[in-house]
Order: sequence, then C-alpha cells, then structure tokens
Amino acid sequence: MTAWFGNSTKQDRQAVQRVLPDAELPFIADVDTSEVGVDAVLSQQSGENKNFIPVPTYLGVCPLQKGTPSLHTTARISYSREALISLNLHSTHLKLSVTPDPRWPTEILRENRRRGARKRPRGKRAGVRNRLRARAHRAPLPSILLANVQSLDNKLDDLRARIKFQRDIWDCNLLCFTESWLNPAVPNHAIQPAEFFSVHRMDRTADSGKSRGGGVCVMVNNSWCNNANVVTLACSCSPNLELLALKLRPFYLPQEFTSVIINTVYIPPQANMDTALCERHEALTQFQAQHRDAALIVVGDFNSANLKRAVPNLYQHVTFPTRGNRTLDHCYTPYKDSYKALAYPPFGKSDHTAIFLLPKYKQRLKWEAPVQREVACWTDQSVAALQDALDDADWDMFRRSTDDVSEFTEAVVGFIGKLVYDTIPRITIKKFSNQKPWVDRTIREALNY
Repeated sequence: MTAWFGNSTKQDRQAVQRVLPDAELPFIADVDTSEVGVDAVLSQQSGENKNFIPVPTYLGVCPLQKGTPSLHTTARISYSREALISLNLHSTHLKLSVTPDPRWPTEILRENRRRGARKRPRGKRAGVRNRLRARAHRAPLPSILLANVQSLDNKLDDLRARIKFQRDIWDCNLLCFTESWLNPAVPNHAIQPAEFFSVHRMDRTADSGKSRGGGVCVMVNNSWCNNANVVTLACSCSPNLELLALKLRPFYLPQEFTSVIINTVYIPPQANMDTALCERHEALTQFQAQHRDAALIVVGDFNSANLKRAVPNLYQHVTFPTRGNRTLDHCYTPYKDSYKALAYPPFGKSDHTAIFLLPKYKQRLKWEAPVQREVACWTDQSVAALQDALDDADWDMFRRSTDDVSEFTEAVVGFIGKLVYDTIPRITIKKFSNQKPWVDRTIREALNY
C-alpha cells in the first residue's frame, strides 16, 4: 500500500503553508519500512534531526523533517501489512507536543461535525399559523378572511395586492365581505380578485327599504373547493337582516363532517335586533335539521346584536375590538376553540378592522381514543349451530321448575343467552370516534376499492 502526502486538499495545503514558513516545510523521504521496520525509521529520523515531528496521516504517523523548501513533493513511503499494524500501535499512544495557536487559520482550528450529526434539532415549528401553512387547503375547517369593506369595488386594488404578496391571504379558503355596496350592474368577473377565486354574492334589494349600500359577498378558493361543489342554501334581504348561506363540499374534510355551511350576515345598525336574531335563529335551525353532520360557521357584521342570545350553544371567536373599542364583527361555530382570530389592517378607508380566522379545530380522531368492544359474528354456520342447540334443548324442565310466568321467562331468556354466547363466535373490534355507527367492514372495503 502507498500513502501519499499529496492526497490532501488544496485548502488544507494552503492552510499548512500559512502556518509553516517556506523554509520549514515538511519533507517525506522515500523509505521502505518493510526492510528496516517502523520503529527503526522513527528512531533514526528522531536521532538525526531534533526538529523531527511525527504527523498523523490517513493511515498512521508520517515522520516529517524540517528544512526542505517544497511542500508539493512526490516522495512517498511504501508500507507492508506488518508495518501498518506497528505504525497504528505506535500512533495510538503518541502524544503530540504541538499546541493550537489562535493565530492559525480557521481551516485548522475548526472542529468538524461528526458524520451523521444533525445541524439543528429534529421537528417542526409549532403554532396555529405554521400548521395552517403546512396544510393550507387541507385544514379541518376553512381559513377565513372577514372584513367590512364599505364598497368592495374601490377596494379591489388593495385586495389583489394582499392576495399577491401575503401568503396567508393567497392560501385563504374563504373571503367574506360585508357592506359590499354592489348592484346588478357590476358583473362577478369585474370584482374577481384572482382567477382561482369564485365569487358568490347577495346584493341589497328593494326589500330592505334602501336602494344602495349593504350587501354581502363570499369568495371561495378553488384550490380548497371546486365551484361545482358550492350550493346556495339561502339568499335573503330584509330591513333587519341580509344573509348569504352556502353549502360547500371541499376536497378534504374530517370524517365527522359531511360539508361546510358558511353563513355571511350583515345586520344594519338601525335594524330591530330582536327580529334579526329571530330570523337568524330560524335559518340556523333549518340548516341544522337538514344537514346534521355539516360544519356550521356564521360570520359577519352584527353591530350590537349577539347571536348567543338566540343560539346559546354557539361560541364566539373574535375577542378584540373591530371598530373603535367595540366588537362588531363576529364569528360563531358550535365548536369551542375552533378558530383563532388575528387583527389585520382595514381595507382602504374602512373603519372596520379586517379579521383573519385561523382554524384551531382538531379532528375528533385526534382527541378521542378509539374504543374496543366485542361483537358476535352471525355467519351461516354459527346460525345453523345455534338452531341445532335450540332444537336439542329440553324446554319442559323450565315448565316443571316453576309456575310463575316471570321466573319462567327469566330462566328461558337466560338459557337462550347462554347458548348464543357459547355458540356464536365473537371478535374484538376497534371503533373510532369519527366513525359512523352504520359503517362496517364491507362499507370500508367498498370505499377503499
């Protein structure tokens, strides 16, 4: 085997050259250790030159001698197997007298990372926002931007800029706006902020008693839900309430939900709050009766109304003032801690703070442990075996045992239950919290087919 001094990198050679002057560069002579032995070579080199420095190499210790002007020498040392073993034993107990000098280059002073070591701890950054960014369009509940824009037409430049330059708005699933101030003369494509948003709106009509202002608008991100899966459930306008309700079936939903029902509400400040809440309660009751497993979300500008007075089982997620020192814009869901509200700058000259709602809801599968229970396997063979056992039973002994009908019934029922337990095989199944009661193995296999 051959050990070359020149197998070091250019950076290492330059680093050594900066440490050792040209007059003190190491020299490696041609030595055949197989003839004289390693110990003899080392003792001879150290005896002839007091400046002898044993330098570790890739294979052991190389005897170096000062006094030669060239670092890039082609000299080499040939090793036999016995010489390498002896050289390794010698270098294992060798203590170098060279101490590091702070003036040496960083290439020499650096401590290299061990192979396989990680630069940073494992894991990911925590937080609701980071979890949402990791799965922007696959969150358990949709991310929502809620704002009272006070004329959507002249806020389009601001909206397009936020969508283009703010990642959270770009990936936002639903954009809900109140007081859109639109009319039928403005087409949907004129207010579409980006090509991947579909527009659904309800403009103020003459039924409200006013000809201008008001109106609500919802924009759905097509990356979260296809426009073909959006159904309008309610679209009403009255002097007390303006409502747009949409039922959406996005590409991803937790198994406990069948759809998402988003209700965008605007209650004018001069409206009768009791009448408005009564109308809102009737609509919510109808939606919950028709879609029992849908995720219900109510957002909008409620002014001084409080929906919890009419529907106490809802939770309000906006906890900071949205106009002055009052909280006028609300978000309600039937699930506690399902959203985290963040205050964003208002659109244009609007006096309402924009609200970005981050979904905090965790799927039921994650916070409820599965339940194991035993069930009977009613196969054709087990039913036939049970029928034979019932045919062979002596039913007259129950009649002779008692004259009381209640005791007779209790004895017969207990005996039949014992036969069923002994005859019908039983297995242990695992039932998950988000699994419907009627979902069995055959249905799961059909869904996964």
